[in-house]
Amino acid sequence: MEENWVITLSFLESPDKSLIGKQKSFSKSPISLGRAENNDMIVTDPAVSRNHAILRITSDFTRVFITDMSTHGTEVSGKVVPKGRGSGFTLENGDAIKIGNTILQYELKLKSSVQSTMIGTMDRSFLEKAPEVPIEVEEEKEIVDTHKRSAPSFKKENQFSPLYIGIIIICIIILLFLLFGSYFFE
Repeated sequence: MEENWVITLSFLESPDKSLIGKQKSFSKSPISLGRAENNDMIVTDPAVSRNHAILRITSDFTRVFITDMSTHGTEVSGKVVPKGRGSGFTLENGDAIKIGNTILQYELKLKSSVQSTMIGTMDRSFLEKAPEVPIEVEEEKEIVDTHKRSAPSFKKENQFSPLYIGIIIICIIILLFLLFGSYFFE
């Protein structure tokens, strides 16, 4: 099955001068890098681990991660890649991958059919001419941040609830009874 992408790794620097300028392209993921013969890209540098690093592309072809599996370390464009499975570092086109004393340049190429579905084309001619109909601007409305509201707010009005009025009347009757009750029950 033909893939919609190609990853190319090019030798920029190497102790083995015959490798400089050579490149290898891959259309499968993951891609293993190291000294051992079972790697997809064999790097004949004594400072490179047998199984040094792994490159993986995401299923939507938007990112490629590198995972450092070495004891010697890996750098991408001067930044140290975290070691071990489960950690990854996102690669960008043109990044320099340093493993041991070897520097590889990374490049991801997508087929045009994949690029057009991801990027697409947009007619931008509307940006060059003034709008034909004047744009109406709405009045600014108060924006209420619902996440910071602690309790519902009620407007205070000059109206009393019937419950409050009933309680006030009962209190007045009790007060009158306490004050003048002895006159009525003698």
